[in-house]
This record gives sequence, C-alpha cells and structure tokens, in this order.
Amino acid sequence: MRTKEKQQALVEQLRTWQKLENAAITQTSKIMEETDHPLIRAVAEIIQRDSHMHYRIQQLIIDSFEEQAIPLLMDQLDKVWETADKHLQIEKKTIEAAEKSLATLEKTRNVVQLYLLNYLLADEKKHERLLTDLDLIKRKMYP
Repeated sequence: MRTKEKQQALVEQLRTWQKLENAAITQTSKIMEETDHPLIRAVAEIIQRDSHMHYRIQQLIIDSFEEQAIPLLMDQLDKVWETADKHLQIEKKTIEAAEKSLATLEKTRNVVQLYLLNYLLADEKKHERLLTDLDLIKRKMYP
C-alpha cells in the first residue's frame, strides 16, 4: 500500500472513530440527565470533554491530509519554548502533589477520593508527556 493509500485509509478510520466519539458524547449527556450524583456527573463530564478533544484532534489529522499539512516551524517552537518549559516544570510539581496526596490516603477506605486522585495523577502525567514529546519532535526535526 502506497503512502497516499495509507493516508486515505487512515482518514476513513478517523471518520469512523469520530462517529464513536460523537456517540460517547451523546451517552455521557444521557448519563448526566439521569443523575445529579456529583461523582457520576464529574466522570461523565470528563469523558465528554475528552471525547470533544479527541474529535478535534482527529479532525486536525484529517485536515492535515485533505486541506493543508501542519507546518511545524522551529521559530514558532523557539518562540514559546521557554514558556512551555516553565509549564513542564509546573506539571512535574502537580505530579508530585498528586503522588503526595495519594500517599496521604494510602491504606484508607477513601475509595472515591483515591479514585479521583488517581485520575488527576494520570491526567497530570499525560500533560507532562505531551510537553516532553513536543520537545522530542523539536529535537528530531532540528538536531
């Protein structure tokens, strides 16, 4: 399969995936309509927001093949990198804070709070990885 064929196949896969994200958004709305429980609503809202973002990222990939490639220019990365690096340091501190909070509740029966703290830790680690991987892209493009 040639590169262009692979790209077209990926676009079709992403369009199918977007339909699934839309279904997830609909389902989480239904969940929120059916309950006022704060934990259940919060989880549904988190999933719904993530599904919206997933859809946007999928569309960005589709557009990069069908409309215009995503230019990644060194001067743009350099322009924001000092600020992004400072943010990366904040993310590292938030991970430490989440880990400390989890340790505080270790061996307790605070299962709901542990559940939420584990979610926060995973999300903070995701943010750190996004910024770290952006730096990797920068270094691979311009060694």
